[in-house]
Amino acid sequence: MYMKKYFPVVILVLGLLFISSSSLLAGDEATWNIKWNSNGSLDEKVIITDGNVVINDQEWETSRSGNQIILSRHIKDWQAYSQLSNNLPLTIVEKDYLLLKFTSLTVKQEAAPGSLFEQFPQLTDPRLSIEVPGVIRNSTAEPSENSIAVWNLAAPQSSPVKLDAVIFDGIFLGISFFVFCFIIIFIIYLNRIRKVHRLIAEEYSLERAALEFSQGENENNDNNEEEK
Repeated sequence: MYMKKYFPVVILVLGLLFISSSSLLAGDEATWNIKWNSNGSLDEKVIITDGNVVINDQEWETSRSGNQIILSRHIKDWQAYSQLSNNLPLTIVEKDYLLLKFTSLTVKQEAAPGSLFEQFPQLTDPRLSIEVPGVIRNSTAEPSENSIAVWNLAAPQSSPVKLDAVIFDGIFLGISFFVFCFIIIFIIYLNRIRKVHRLIAEEYSLERAALEFSQGENENNDNNEEEK
């Protein structure tokens, strides 16, 4: 009888415990995120939970939240990124085509000794995500959004980090859009000016003036004849 009475409560408590334990397990993952902005700059963030790693704090803005270590930094571009010691060992090949840029990005398997990236795959559920200001055409990442690729680095040998993307030049696109709009407005303005000139020409043309003058002469002649 007591079992039937408290059975729903027991099920509810067990469910809450399962959900809380799942969230704790999910929170143990280590994430390395790079956001490639449309102006070419990079926002990088690494979150490590209960990880025993050696970090060069001089290159990062470091903060803590509970048992998490949060590393973040803003980099001017990929060239400046390649000069850092604690970075992803990337190889980037770019081909520019005015408004578009075709980019191939590959992370080398070998990392610098003692670097953060060398230690990162040893952490719990290490995941790398790269967000691009465009569309990812091909990648070895897990299925994700068109502009974000995510890799599980626990077994990097079986899943190399590589992606091909089409990058949109935001500044050039903005300038091109502005020039295009200006040309359209200018064409509309010219068409209206031409219509106005045409109306003025029709209203005050010599032929119209001569016609009105001859009509006036004829009316005067008719009036004179009537008076006679």
